Amino acid sequence: MKKLTKLLALLLTVMLVLPAASALADTSWPEKTLKIIVPYKAGGDTDFHTRKLAEYLEPILGQTIVVENIEGASGSIGMMEVMNAKPDGYTMLYFHESMLTNNVTEICEYTHNDLDVCAASVVDDSYVLVVGSQTPYMTLDDLVAAAKENPGDIAFAASSGGYSYYIGRLLEETTGIDLNVCDAGGTGARNSAVLSGKMQVTAHVYGGLKPYIDSGEFRVLAALGEERNELFPDIPTAREQGYDMVGGRAYFLSFPKGTDPEIIAKMSAAIEEVCQNEQFIKETQEAYMTTPSYLNTEDLQARLDANLAFFWDNVTLLVEE
Repeated sequence: MKKLTKLLALLLTVMLVLPAASALADTSWPEKTLKIIVPYKAGGDTDFHTRKLAEYLEPILGQTIVVENIEGASGSIGMMEVMNAKPDGYTMLYFHESMLTNNVTEICEYTHNDLDVCAASVVDDSYVLVVGSQTPYMTLDDLVAAAKENPGDIAFAASSGGYSYYIGRLLEETTGIDLNVCDAGGTGARNSAVLSGKMQVTAHVYGGLKPYIDSGEFRVLAALGEERNELFPDIPTAREQGYDMVGGRAYFLSFPKGTDPEIIAKMSAAIEEVCQNEQFIKETQEAYMTTPSYLNTEDLQARLDANLAFFWDNVTLLVEE
């Protein structure tokens, strides 16, 4: 009797597990063209990562993927477009953790919890702090010393409420200096402000600054990863230089709230497969000096929850008192 009871219990467990597994394997999604919305204009880092991911997802999913750029309100317009879309698995958002700072700074009332997050394809640790080559600052110590001598005179090009604004304020907090952290707009506008000399310093992912670094128009003072980036190993981190300052953000895919979990799981598995593709890794490294980093749904949700809480706990780094 005990053996029979154990056998019945085992059979019941198998019956409970198999339907979910077979449903995932047999799901017919996708059966038509997919659309990924990028909440910024074409040509930036978010747009690149989206289009490169879509390119490698197409043969795995067996469908065409259309990328649509809907910019505005620091990415919030595109985000809300996806939130309002039918949760059928055919409209998605590719965004990054500026979604969180937008909420803390009240640019947008919504967060990742108003979507169904799927997976990250990049956790970019390539942030660097740069100055225009026309400035006299050769090291991070030089910049800090000058800012202490002339509080508020050195302008940091940022996007109000965005991650770059957080980096500017974090630089002030970490070093004890007072900068003029300015809203210069998007990546292109911030780069132009530093190139023209109107502003002196900014921070962004290496790939967004690479043309100007390569030309000598921008000088890199520090990498903001926890360790030196193997793709630009000669650049010391801020931590190595005595400043405990780290920056980086995840780029991830989300679906409208209420999307079938089986669809989310299938897309997450496809993203994991792409992130293991050697050619995808090579092309991402060459273009943006960062290595693809897959985060599954559970790990991504945990990261976003933790970082949203962190930004709220450190709201003064995003909102001027």
